[in-house]
Amino acid sequence: MNPDFGRSIKSSIIYILVIISISLLTIPASITNNIKVTVASPLAPVQKIISQTSDFVKNRFKKLASFASNAEMNEELEKEVFLLKNKIVKQQNDINVYKQKLDVVSEFKKNNESDEKPIIADIIGYDVSNFRKSIIIDVGTKQGASVGDIVVFGNTLMGRISAIGRSSGRVILITDPASNVPSRLLESRTQGIVQGTADGTCIMKYVPRQTEINESDKVISSGIGGAFPKSLYIGDVIEVKQKNAKLFKDIKIKPRVAISKIEHVLVIKKQKVENIPR
Repeated sequence: MNPDFGRSIKSSIIYILVIISISLLTIPASITNNIKVTVASPLAPVQKIISQTSDFVKNRFKKLASFASNAEMNEELEKEVFLLKNKIVKQQNDINVYKQKLDVVSEFKKNNESDEKPIIADIIGYDVSNFRKSIIIDVGTKQGASVGDIVVFGNTLMGRISAIGRSSGRVILITDPASNVPSRLLESRTQGIVQGTADGTCIMKYVPRQTEINESDKVISSGIGGAFPKSLYIGDVIEVKQKNAKLFKDIKIKPRVAISKIEHVLVIKKQKVENIPR
């Protein structure tokens, strides 16, 4: 017998058995069990394989559907976690901001007996010039501020408002070369004028050469002239130079607070100087 012919017959028989087997899986209950048993018994192995294959495919589809569902659920959970973390960070930042503002006000109240309420302001801009030293705050005439009002951080003098808008103001800092603050040395009570420099420090001018000054001496506002309140902390002496030909000492001062390290300041109303009767 031709081998190819034999293989063809075997293949045909297998196809027929598969078709019959599939047909028997869908035989209605009306057909007698005897027919099913008689005809299906020889085909039971084929039916079993087909049935197992069908179940396997169904289970795989179920698992794939389950994996897809779990993936979507995980993606949604990751989004929720991401949003919650952002919300927590925002709340922590808000708490820190409120705490800093409270500390600034508390420090000012602790060192000042005035009943006047300061205005809390956020720093919203910096002068980018290397020569000018100023900041922009989010307080203007709408909040009750005006040109000449003093800006402090706690009990430390930062500067004064030099220009004002409805909702913002420019503050010229004590480190600006155009700033001049009547001041005095805390220990010796010697008076002078603190002026800003281009390098972010200050110098105290017009201090007599015979005055004894130690490095780390503190400098405060004197209140002379009424432009600035008295006893506001300005900075610390870091260098004293004496030139024989000069009548005054050169005193270099480091400001008490670095403006780059703070976010909030207080605005206090400028002092009203009463006219002295003649």
